Amino acid sequence: MPFETFNTIMKTADDNGFAVAAICVYNIESAAWIIKAAEIERVPVICMLYPDPGSFIPMSAVASSCRILAERATVPVGIHYDHCSSFESAVSGIPLGFQSIMIDGSLLPYEENIKVTKQVVDTAHIFGVDVEAELGCVGRNSSEEELFDDANYTKPDDVIDFINRTGADALAVAIGNTHGKYISTPRLDISRLDEINKAVSVPLVLHGGSGIPAEQITESVKHGINKMNIGTEFFIKYKELTGKYLSEKEGFIVKILENIGEEIIPFTRTRLKTLNPPAYKLPK
Repeated sequence: MPFETFNTIMKTADDNGFAVAAICVYNIESAAWIIKAAEIERVPVICMLYPDPGSFIPMSAVASSCRILAERATVPVGIHYDHCSSFESAVSGIPLGFQSIMIDGSLLPYEENIKVTKQVVDTAHIFGVDVEAELGCVGRNSSEEELFDDANYTKPDDVIDFINRTGADALAVAIGNTHGKYISTPRLDISRLDEINKAVSVPLVLHGGSGIPAEQITESVKHGINKMNIGTEFFIKYKELTGKYLSEKEGFIVKILENIGEEIIPFTRTRLKTLNPPAYKLPK
């Protein structure tokens, strides 16, 4: 099955009432594991990369590896370039083969966010690449004050104007979610999410998916979330398992990776199920 476009995957999720897991990967093994989990569950999945790993390995190498795995998968697999903070960074993902890119202008003033997002959209659409934007500010979980400060949340009154003026294909929202490990249990503003979902027809994205209670995830999917980003909990699990198996006195690196994968795959499947309340399944 050829790897699938972002918009097609998101439409499948929207039409069938579930959310696609977009999981941060940084090597071929992690990409292979999440694709295997998705194949077992018979759901689409998105391999998500962000610019930072490009400091120690060419992004083209990781992106190409993900694309090869996606083309061999038996379920739709997307490849997404996440959290690009500038026009230059975002459009650099186009020749690397990403079907979708995120321009994160959330720290900019409203009009500047619109300006840079539209520039990325106009350029990306020429090449058939879809664009995710962010409105409101999904923070870094530095304090409870930040976590529960609704001044950072997406304003429903702004979303129609933002989407109309930028043409973004998907919108990441801030409704009480933050990146990283939560320092306190989040309280997602589901009523705000519902209002946003009713205002615009584009798919909505929830960043900071690691650590949100399952019942809140289910509610967010019911009220419009079609993609949830997962990074921190995947990284922590990978780190724990690496330490566990590296501590053994014997074992080739290939066997160590196999052992890690044997535990990462069911761990990933659990999250895929949480995001899929109607238990949608692709045919085998």
